Amino acid sequence: MSEQTLENIEFILLSPVLAQIAFAFLVLILGFVIVDYYEWGIFRPAETGFQKLTNGIMKGLFGIGPYFYKRYKKHNWLTAKILYFFTFIGICIGAFVAYGLLWLILRTIVKVLGIELY
Repeated sequence: MSEQTLENIEFILLSPVLAQIAFAFLVLILGFVIVDYYEWGIFRPAETGFQKLTNGIMKGLFGIGPYFYKRYKKHNWLTAKILYFFTFIGICIGAFVAYGLLWLILRTIVKVLGIELY
């Protein structure tokens, strides 16, 4: 296994985390416009397997931003934006921690299994 292959695996595993950050940033900037767009992609209630799969993909890739946006909706606009901004900072920090853990786990697995990198 080459070093490039290992990096590619890390990037593939990291892409959902980066998608969450990007969408959370869009929610911070665009607010209800992007949340409404997200809601169009969710089936309520999900009855078929396809609808459940679609909901799982949407929530897995983009769900954390709209989730917190809807939770802060009960506050006035400025308070909700400030709360969401700090939540966004927390999401970014969590993403960096997740990437570090992912990198550490993947490198440990490679070392334990004795896979040679060339």
